[in-house]
Amino acid sequence: MDRAQDFDLATAAHAALVGRTPPSQWDERLRAAGLEQMHAAHSREADFLLKLGMVIAVLSLLIDWIAIPQHLAEVALIRLLGVIPLSLVALALPTRLLGLKKLLMAVSMTAFACSLAYASQFAPAPSNALLALGVITLLALGLPVLPFRRFEVVSFVIFYLAAVGACVWVFENEVARAEAFFPIAILATAAAGVLSHRVHWLERRDILLTLEADYRAAALEDSNEQLTALSLEDPLTGLANRRHAETVFDAHYALPSAPGQARAALLMLDLDRFKAFNDRFGHQTGDACLRAVAEAMRHTASRHGGLAARFGGEEFVILLRADDDAQALAIAEDLRVAIERIEIAHDAAGTTATCTTSIGVAVQDSADAPTLKAMLAWADAALYRAKAEGRNRCVAAG
Repeated sequence: MDRAQDFDLATAAHAALVGRTPPSQWDERLRAAGLEQMHAAHSREADFLLKLGMVIAVLSLLIDWIAIPQHLAEVALIRLLGVIPLSLVALALPTRLLGLKKLLMAVSMTAFACSLAYASQFAPAPSNALLALGVITLLALGLPVLPFRRFEVVSFVIFYLAAVGACVWVFENEVARAEAFFPIAILATAAAGVLSHRVHWLERRDILLTLEADYRAAALEDSNEQLTALSLEDPLTGLANRRHAETVFDAHYALPSAPGQARAALLMLDLDRFKAFNDRFGHQTGDACLRAVAEAMRHTASRHGGLAARFGGEEFVILLRADDDAQALAIAEDLRVAIERIEIAHDAAGTTATCTTSIGVAVQDSADAPTLKAMLAWADAALYRAKAEGRNRCVAAG
């Protein structure tokens, strides 16, 4: 489901639920999602009912053993051959062949019913009537729970009644030919059909509720992820904020360094006379300047596998690794030059605004794990010296 699109699946599912709209009137995207859910549910239900049907087919032979022991062998052969092989084949089919699985289940259930009609002709009264009513009971109990859609239910009922009627005519079953048998069968089928319609509506309702809940949960998760990202990002520049920088430092830079391994380094930047820049060019140009500086920092951090962050106002930090003070100073100098070359358009026609920065550089001074507090203090002291020495320069701590 693509929440980037304007279509809101949760709203569509809720509207269909409240309006009791049939699937044929659902939005095609809602219908596709609903059919996917229904397909998976029907596959699971079909597997369960196929297994249950095989168990019932075997256990029903106990009734035949009691009522018609002399015909048990032939009835058992007919019933088991009509139910077990078809059910096993259906269970072996993959979910993508759900239609064939349903067809085999319908044929298996109809074969079961025909075997009951066949067995009833051998039983004495009243057992013969009870066996014959098993045909009706099987349909009445099965129809509401079969994982069939509406047109599949109708097709199954027609096939089932036609097959059972043919068996009654072929076997010349007296009980099934009684005047009350078919009215009872029709009444039971009608009641089962009403229950089936109700069950199918409840099934659609559950699918709509599931779609609505899943979609809203996914949307909420996306919103939470966005809020989490925003809580770690400076809204003006898009750089990491101080909280995120602290987390990254603790995870990736607060580590002891082995001999020959690059050490943690920190560049602290402060734009020179930025208040005067804002007073002269305006806060909009000032914001544009901060964004441009942030972009230069992002590029530098990316080149050296580091992280650029805004700590507040015109103060920025870059976390990275360097072999020594000289390498860190070279990186800082490249960044200082890049910022010095930035030109920002402003309202005064034909002119651009420029800015400079002072950078304090701190590098891990021992093999022990550094702390962010200590490195910030070193870089801040170096930055203070850069300001005192005339600004627009880089100074290393120590």
